[in-house]
Amino acid sequence: MNDYRINGFVDIHDVDYNGILRTSSALKYMQNAAQEQLNSRGLSYDELKRQNRAFILSKVKLEIYKPLYAYQPYTATTYPCESRGYSFLRCHSLERDGEVIARAASVWALIDTENRALVRVNDFELNLPLLPHNNVVPDLIRAPIDKLVSVGSFSVRYCDTDQNRHMNNTRYPDMYSEFLPLENRMIRSLTIHYTNEAPIGENMRVLRAENDGVYYFRSIRADGKINTEAKLELVEI
Repeated sequence: MNDYRINGFVDIHDVDYNGILRTSSALKYMQNAAQEQLNSRGLSYDELKRQNRAFILSKVKLEIYKPLYAYQPYTATTYPCESRGYSFLRCHSLERDGEVIARAASVWALIDTENRALVRVNDFELNLPLLPHNNVVPDLIRAPIDKLVSVGSFSVRYCDTDQNRHMNNTRYPDMYSEFLPLENRMIRSLTIHYTNEAPIGENMRVLRAENDGVYYFRSIRADGKINTEAKLELVEI
């Protein structure tokens, strides 16, 4: 097995009012492992920037089987999978004492930042071992359009942004959580489709629908463009 692993302890600042790891932090821990793997092969953020390249997250699905609590040890694992076309596939997991408690799969696009063109998988040397997919597949999101209603707005703040001055992809679960009944509950499953970036200062309308216990979200920028769509399921802690 040639997956990449990093070990850590759940930071007290990364848990919510239920005392469990925030969904956004679970994504962050997984992506930290992915970035460290890229760094180890000379593909750091700065090196990609020098090559006029940037990875942009297109879709992600996260499944959480058990909660992680403050100060508990974890292992974040990650590896790239066989990919084709313009989609770079990557798998992730979080383990506690050898038990997998969360898994995810992400789909990335590689952008030529000079001309904003997509780069094909075959035209970029990742130079990493490719392992079998973990069978976590981002769902098709078919929100019940007739049930989508406005539940509020969300402004992209300093604390939400990354070096690109856009809302970081790991912060979106926090936005959805603002409009969910999470007392004594956690997100069991989450799929996000990222469509258009949200720059700092952007004020977005948030629409939500609930259908048979499944929550659907759509965030819309001030210019009317869809920012993200998401599908979430909750479970009692």
